[in-house]
Amino acid sequence: MRLRKALALGAALSAALVAATASTAGADIGTGGGARPAPAWPSRAQATCGDGKSTAFPIGARIRGGPAVYRTGGGPQTWYLDLTNTTNSLCTAIHPVVVLTDKARALRPAHLRMEFDTPSGTLPVSLERSDRDEIIAVFDGGSAFPGFTVAAGGSLTVRVGLAFASDAPTGEILADAALVQRKGDDGEWIGEAGGYRFTVEGPQDPVEAGSLAHTGSRERAYGAGAGAVAALAVGGGLVIGARRLRTPAR
Repeated sequence: MRLRKALALGAALSAALVAATASTAGADIGTGGGARPAPAWPSRAQATCGDGKSTAFPIGARIRGGPAVYRTGGGPQTWYLDLTNTTNSLCTAIHPVVVLTDKARALRPAHLRMEFDTPSGTLPVSLERSDRDEIIAVFDGGSAFPGFTVAAGGSLTVRVGLAFASDAPTGEILADAALVQRKGDDGEWIGEAGGYRFTVEGPQDPVEAGSLAHTGSRERAYGAGAGAVAALAVGGGLVIGARRLRTPAR
């Protein structure tokens, strides 16, 4: 959607995401090889990649490779965000916006550190807390990053590093992502990925060696109906991500 409309239409976007999640509850949206149908949104036609007529997002995405457990006070651990351009045109200025939701809603930006790789080096992810106590992580490099570029029909893998402070709350966390194509002070919602669930544990807590996190739509829930909660989280995260991308560097 248009970034300048995001603040006014955030509630409607969340409702659209809930409907979209409910209609595709049995599908695996984390394939990276395609994009699920986008909610019907008038400004979808303004994206600069794709023909503007498709009902699917132009960028397919998935989160993969992340560990099942993070240790408080430990070093960064790696996971990956795969982006696939499903169109026949170049797609530029792509900014992921990741929403982290913990069950206790006790997580704060100071509790974690996130970074991502770009062609010019590793940059920090901007962190902000939403009014629903989610952590919104915007891949903007402190407003210095122009966004990712994915060639027509091509793919790109973004390495992400994530670490938790020694005083971070422990428990289960769900990560979902939206993709925004920035165009000056405006932009378009062009893709999403979801379903990375992991646990934050203390340094001495037991963990099964070699375990990997669950990903995919079947793992998006903490319980019945939590698919809608995940969709609401992405909706709220997109609104805050829009605001973050519109804020000039200081």
